[in-house]
Amino acid sequence: MKRPRSSIILAILSVAFTAPSTAMEFEIPAPTRPPNNSGPSSNSSSKTNSTNLMVNLFSSPSEADAPQIPLIGIGVGNLPHHRIPFLLATAMDAKQQRAGDGSTGAPYRLVDTSHTNPALEVLVGRSLARLLAADSAPRSASKGDDYHVIIKIWHTHLGYERTMMSVHDSLSDILPGVFSSAASSSSWDPSSWKKDPRVKIHAVLQYPRCYDTLFSSHYYQSSPSFPVKYSNCREEEDAFLKSTSSKTATNDPSPLEDKSAWKRSYRALEELYLRDILESIGVSNFGPTDMAVLYEHATVGPHLYMGTLRTLVEEEEMVEEMVKHGVHYICYDAASTVLGGRQEARSAFGKLERMGARHGMTVGEADGNGYSAVQIVLGWLIQRRVGVVPGTKETGHLIENSPTVLSTMPEFTPRESLDIEMAVLSLVRGEDLEEESEMEMRKKRDVVMTTAGEEGDVGGSEDGAGIVATFFNSLKRNVRIFRVHPKTGKQIQLSSSISPGRSGRIMVDVNDVLIAYDGHGVAVKKFLVEAEDNMGRVDFSVEL
Repeated sequence: MKRPRSSIILAILSVAFTAPSTAMEFEIPAPTRPPNNSGPSSNSSSKTNSTNLMVNLFSSPSEADAPQIPLIGIGVGNLPHHRIPFLLATAMDAKQQRAGDGSTGAPYRLVDTSHTNPALEVLVGRSLARLLAADSAPRSASKGDDYHVIIKIWHTHLGYERTMMSVHDSLSDILPGVFSSAASSSSWDPSSWKKDPRVKIHAVLQYPRCYDTLFSSHYYQSSPSFPVKYSNCREEEDAFLKSTSSKTATNDPSPLEDKSAWKRSYRALEELYLRDILESIGVSNFGPTDMAVLYEHATVGPHLYMGTLRTLVEEEEMVEEMVKHGVHYICYDAASTVLGGRQEARSAFGKLERMGARHGMTVGEADGNGYSAVQIVLGWLIQRRVGVVPGTKETGHLIENSPTVLSTMPEFTPRESLDIEMAVLSLVRGEDLEEESEMEMRKKRDVVMTTAGEEGDVGGSEDGAGIVATFFNSLKRNVRIFRVHPKTGKQIQLSSSISPGRSGRIMVDVNDVLIAYDGHGVAVKKFLVEAEDNMGRVDFSVEL
């Protein structure tokens, strides 16, 4: 039987109750074994360890053979092309990345590219060639020293032959000379591939199909990666067929007529993966229905899912399925989403800035100026093993969002993680945090702190420990959650109003008695937070 949405236990969103003694990770673990590393610790050395910034994509008979991908990368798909060589040289040179004590830090080792403009992949290839040529030192046994590149298959290349052509062209641009023969992409024999052990290629289907709405979006209109702007899918498809001299493009039915063309594309990626050409394979921007079909269709993976911050925090059931299937989530728009939502959610953005200032003063980052709101969200994600690939035009931001800086950020407490998640939801939805509710909650906490424990802490202990609880409101009216003090019987409000169809997260403790009231003061439900299981969790079903 399907569990109510509120009782879902997700490592990636901490949706069910999580004991404070358990590492609260977002990680999407491998199906047959636990993750081999944990998030950065607040008392860790300022010297970064590149292996701590790697994620095992799935289980392997040998731990040393498990394919990996860095947690933090740089996205170049929307960057001005003239800036790419300099930014990549700065990002991927260890000498340019300094830890807090001045020692060499952890450079970027992951580049997220786009196939919509061949010039972009050529620029990435030239930058990699320079780095590889300069890398004459003996190779470390750590996989953290390898270079990783994510290539994309655009929707015009959906279909088996088209996808083979797309991957061939990407590899030829990024790693010139990798093929032992001069064969064209139309007659490409994957056995001619000469693999460079220092470069790992990950391939992702960027969309399951073409959408006409894409061409009017701000992303499409403003991106330099689309040198020719089309107005709809048919116009783009016609131009693609005219520009492709090889008959490869016509071997596959047009993806506009065949809505399942992505299945044959994925089959091509599986074949290339099994031939050891690709390190991992995955998809991007697939919805719940397509993901369900993919799980049934795939014989390998998917290892990766590239999606938005909105999908990560709002599509709970889809994300839970990724957890079950061991899919690694990479968020590609975290920075732009945080900055884009600050005008409509100023209180939420300000809360992140205040948290960044507080943590920055603790560790002395950024010359004492603290962490930015974007850094707080990026750090929150990687501490939960969610990958990030922010793009930036400025070297200052490049360093701020680097593995060196983000990996040394103090670990957030459960309460802080909850506050960040609520702020992120506000930024994503464009609905600011309720100022009055925030002040009321602060006053309640102050009263609790001054009563020497008589009332008991509202939502966890003073040091931020506690249990993150989620309540889903299935009623047609707002509800609020109250806690009953075990000695005095006084009811203390823990949450602001939870709207119909929305979830609310609060901090509670084991053995708390909670009551949900509607807007008329009518008690909807009374329940007890029972002891956690041996996994440090409480499977608690709350259907309000």
